[in-house]
Amino acid sequence: KRYSFLFLGTFAMSNQIEKIKEIKRKYEKDWLAIDNVVAVGVGRTSDGSIGLIVSVKENAGKIRKQIPSKINGIVIEVQETGEIKAL
Repeated sequence: KRYSFLFLGTFAMSNQIEKIKEIKRKYEKDWLAIDNVVAVGVGRTSDGSIGLIVSVKENAGKIRKQIPSKINGIVIEVQETGEIKAL
């Protein structure tokens, strides 16, 4: 199964978040169609910026080659999380 998450945490909604959500809506269907991609969400990236997190079961390096690292200045981070299961 594949899941789509919107991680908002404690940061306030802003134009930046709206821009990120727009990019998410535009690309998540294509990214979720890539083998081993299990989720696409908005959240804090490893550099502390707010961006898109693409969660993968395995082979993050291989998938990284298929997904840009930035779109319109928004960081896109691929993270190897393993399989995500709904409770």
